[in-house]
Amino acid sequence: MTYFFKGYLASYCASLECIAFPRILSDRIKVPPRQFIIKRKIFKMIWVIFLINFALVNGVLSSDLYELDLIHFNDFHARFEETSKESPICHTNDTLCLGGFPRLYHVITQLKREKPDALLLNAGDSFQGTYWYTFFKWNVLQEFMNLLPHDAHAIGNHDFDDGPMGLAGYISALNAPVLAANMDTTFEPVLEGLYHPSTIVKRKGRKIGIIGLITTDTELFSNVGNVKFLDPRTSLKRELRVLNGEGVDIIIVLSHCGYDTDVLLAREFGKDVDVIVGGHSHREEKSPQPYPVVIESDANKNHKVLVVQASAFSKYVGNVTVYLDSEGHYVNWDGEMIYLNQSIPEDTGIKELLRPYAEFVHLAQLTPIGESMTPLSHEDCSRGECTLGNLMTDALNAVAKHAVQTSLDYIAFAQQSYLPSSLPDGIITHGELIELLPYYDQIETFNVQGKTIIDALEWGVRDAQFYNEFQIPLLLQVSGLKVQYNITNPEGKRVTSVRVGKDNVPLKRKKYYQVTAPGFLADGGDGYSVRVRIIVFYLDQITSYLVTYTDSSKTWFISRGGS
Repeated sequence: MTYFFKGYLASYCASLECIAFPRILSDRIKVPPRQFIIKRKIFKMIWVIFLINFALVNGVLSSDLYELDLIHFNDFHARFEETSKESPICHTNDTLCLGGFPRLYHVITQLKREKPDALLLNAGDSFQGTYWYTFFKWNVLQEFMNLLPHDAHAIGNHDFDDGPMGLAGYISALNAPVLAANMDTTFEPVLEGLYHPSTIVKRKGRKIGIIGLITTDTELFSNVGNVKFLDPRTSLKRELRVLNGEGVDIIIVLSHCGYDTDVLLAREFGKDVDVIVGGHSHREEKSPQPYPVVIESDANKNHKVLVVQASAFSKYVGNVTVYLDSEGHYVNWDGEMIYLNQSIPEDTGIKELLRPYAEFVHLAQLTPIGESMTPLSHEDCSRGECTLGNLMTDALNAVAKHAVQTSLDYIAFAQQSYLPSSLPDGIITHGELIELLPYYDQIETFNVQGKTIIDALEWGVRDAQFYNEFQIPLLLQVSGLKVQYNITNPEGKRVTSVRVGKDNVPLKRKKYYQVTAPGFLADGGDGYSVRVRIIVFYLDQITSYLVTYTDSSKTWFISRGGS
């Protein structure tokens, strides 16, 4: 780090003779020559002392500075193959494709060769987002993630998309520690012992503590079972005490809480935290962002915290070196986000390992499964009944009738947030169906009273919005019901009529019904209150049944006002 010292001196003085302004003063002020020479020598001494002190204060006499090298990425979302800027699919001859695991691997291994002591950190959300995850789940993911020399993984909200069991299989197969300080799995024993609140690694004689955090919104938007998510502030404070007690003076927070939360944590805990490596926000996807962001600690303005994220979807790798003093305080940094465009080569060995999986995915994508005679639109799903919602819920009801024999009336629900895409009429391939319904979830069918159904319907319209157009973000799509709402009524009184089945009879509050829904919704996702239920059957995943359902019909005539 002596180049910092040289750089500062060069900007002020190549030698002591460059301090010329005393000579200028001597021409303007009448001072006896000998007296001036003495004063000039004194001035030189003062100036040299000032430069040395300036250098020391700013850490530029850097023989004691510690270089902390970090390589990081986040929100991989199953981007094994390169993608386009706007879509998970990179089409042939597209010269703008970028990312993908072979490029990610190439950059990370190259950086590790240059900086063998660098830490490699993954800030979570490796699950979900492409056909690769739909077909292979975590099995292929763990195989390739273990090829990278990770030092720690965070857990992301989407890593719960297949429930605690799906996450447990993945993290138990990983070679590096998985961290989450604000997660309580007491009532989900399948996850117990598979993760830690923090870990300590040693590099160049120093202890480095890494603390994991996950967003508390996970409980609302993922399939978490009985996992509880605790306040990240309280959990971080507790874990800082533990690490400080073990003599750790360099601390990294590996966070999947989102950028805004990371900044708040940096301000509040900056006197103890040096770097926050984050995810979840997909920064840089929305607009160019500074890298890193330097945050002043509220408790100590002289102590600064670096906050970094590396966008999402394997498009960037973060590469930063932080210079710390002997007490672990930030002095300076150097680094960049590396953009994985086509100027970055793909590792040929990794491409060869991926090839058999890629061939399977590409073949499955192109397999026709049926034909729709009407467009399958999601555009109207947040305003009322929609054709895509009817296909989804009618398929769920068909599944339940095949799997569970009962005298109860069959009802199916699907939240519109699970229906993010549309398809035109015509031949539908397996790949298009997967793209249409990317959140593949286990189906649950269960007995529930009519009053709970009404509560769920009311919850779905509690947040009706009037902006440029009418929107109900949580509106339920249904099968087996005819529901009328009056959105102008107060919350909790907007459901005005609910009728059941082909006989069109009124729903009874105390009667039980056979309800089928995606597991995420059935377990209270998006805040739906359908948790009070009995006799639960766990069926296969939505896509499997939709393929079977559509294959049996081959041609779909779907309209509003379905069953």
